[in-house]
Amino acid sequence: MVKSWIFDIFNYPFDPDPEKFDPAKCAELYDWHFESWLKADDQGFDGIFFSEHHFTAYNVSPSPNLLVATVAKLTKNMRLGVMANIIPFHDPRRLAEEAAMLDYLTGGRLEVGLGRGVDEQEFLRQGVPMEETRPRFEEGMELIHTAWHNPVFSHHGRFWDYQDVSIWPRPLQQPNPPVWITALSPETVEWAGRKGYKMGHTFLPVGETKDMFDRYRKAAADAGNSTSPDQLAVMRNIFVADSDEQARDIAEPALGHLFALFKEHAIFEDLDNVPAGYEYYQSFFRPFTSGPISWEGLIEAGIICVGSPETVRDQLAEQAKTLQCGNIIFWGSFGTLTREQTLRSYELYGREVIPALKGLELG
Repeated sequence: MVKSWIFDIFNYPFDPDPEKFDPAKCAELYDWHFESWLKADDQGFDGIFFSEHHFTAYNVSPSPNLLVATVAKLTKNMRLGVMANIIPFHDPRRLAEEAAMLDYLTGGRLEVGLGRGVDEQEFLRQGVPMEETRPRFEEGMELIHTAWHNPVFSHHGRFWDYQDVSIWPRPLQQPNPPVWITALSPETVEWAGRKGYKMGHTFLPVGETKDMFDRYRKAAADAGNSTSPDQLAVMRNIFVADSDEQARDIAEPALGHLFALFKEHAIFEDLDNVPAGYEYYQSFFRPFTSGPISWEGLIEAGIICVGSPETVRDQLAEQAKTLQCGNIIFWGSFGTLTREQTLRSYELYGREVIPALKGLELG
């Protein structure tokens, strides 16, 4: 069985100039995105992951845990989480408390996604040295689990220091909710496997994604952890319309808007001289800076899946089998897509694609 999750990074689809921010348009954007999430609960989606980003129109969800809390009370079936809360931006003790609280508010439907972050502009503006992100991330992970599992705990680390404290409440799901790591670099992929966390991956062609998943599975197996398909998720930009031609006509300009925001927000200004610990991203981001991005190339690589329900169904089923991946994360609302276009895509995916993926046998 392959599960389908919605991912919503919540782009601002209008003028990205901060001076031209429109509160009325933003309110409308929140309203119809909420509508799409609530409909998804009846369309067979297994869950929703929200996203955390700051400082640009790339995202209007700087505090995604608020979305989890709100949607939890309006849905019954889907699991809910964030992909991912960026540990170096927060006090991990506070993240542990919020996750435990959300576990109750969701009725035990919480999925916890955590990451170290990669977007240079965010760290520069936040004043966090990028060289510190990995040690902050790894220490933060340790502190979160210590807080979840112990009635009273102490932690004395490089970045955080606590003596004889407790968090109230501790999680409803015991010993803790499922934990996902957003991992792109080989080092983080192997670390997630060794620790036994679930892992979400994106933006690489199918062949390179398989290499990363194999790297994860080897590290997990060597550590005695599960290597089942349910441990892995691949995220793709997906758009479904009544025909391949209509889907491309709608999705191509929307993706163009998304990638323009992404290039401004996420890519290092000097790819030849990235901060220590981010050397992998020199090659990862290079295709986004070397000229126009080829639509045909993205389709051929499997990075985007756009077309009729039959086309998208077949593409995703093939990827799931090749990757032995039990979770498809459906990034289906992006760039300049409208309410009507998004809702229609979700409807077609829920009706035509989800049942086929759920019936897919892996392994």
